[in-house]
Amino acid sequence: MRAKAKGELRSAGFLKVVEKVFRLLETLARAEKGLRISELSRILEQPKASVYRILFTLQVLGYVRQDVDTMAYHCTAHAGWLTRDQANETLRKIARSRMERLLASFEQTVNLAIFDRYQMFYIEILEGLRSIRMAATPRTYAPMHSTAVGKSILAFLPPAEALQILKQHRLEKHTSKTLVSERMILAQLAQVRERGYAIDDEETEIGARCIAAPIFNAHGRPVAAISISGPVSHMKTSLCIQMAKKLKEANGQISGQLGFTAKGRRLDTK
Repeated sequence: MRAKAKGELRSAGFLKVVEKVFRLLETLARAEKGLRISELSRILEQPKASVYRILFTLQVLGYVRQDVDTMAYHCTAHAGWLTRDQANETLRKIARSRMERLLASFEQTVNLAIFDRYQMFYIEILEGLRSIRMAATPRTYAPMHSTAVGKSILAFLPPAEALQILKQHRLEKHTSKTLVSERMILAQLAQVRERGYAIDDEETEIGARCIAAPIFNAHGRPVAAISISGPVSHMKTSLCIQMAKKLKEANGQISGQLGFTAKGRRLDTK
């Protein structure tokens, strides 16, 4: 009976190409270190050309990404219904206590965002006592080039990947302070990489300043960021330096719980 049911499903209305796409996504979802085209071709028993075309399409749509060092493909957070929902929930639980401590220490809004589809996606926001009305809300996307969370990720991605993101997305000028020159943004990212945290100084919203630091996974890849945001009138330089120190400490602990070790960190800064 089961064989017959399966046969009934594979009728004239059954699209084999859709099956190939989902089989590929399911296979990638189970591969923590990713898979190269040749490996996927062997596992799926499909020609390399077919696998490449599916991967290329999924990459354009934002469902997979390719590691520029290993050439392996991975599912992105946009494919969370296959791979990342549980991971995001785990991250939220690990980060929550640290976020609450940051909120208690500085009384400013604390945000947790993940790197998803070459944008930042807010999954948790704890409102501060001195918070101002901001566009960032849970379950919304934010640009990479102007936000502190976005810049903290871009700075620690392989340079080729960071540059590709800047080239493929419109660098919108949100305020008069927003940098839209690739050269100037890359120079700013070098500073972020050196000090370990990023600053959004009214680059996304007038009157708002934000400090962010990255969170790394077990493979040394920046996958999320926590930021502290508030009114410029309150977030003076001396306070921002204190916030940055506490942020880096908190995110270092979170990264450690995700399996990250400084020794295993892979940063291609050449």
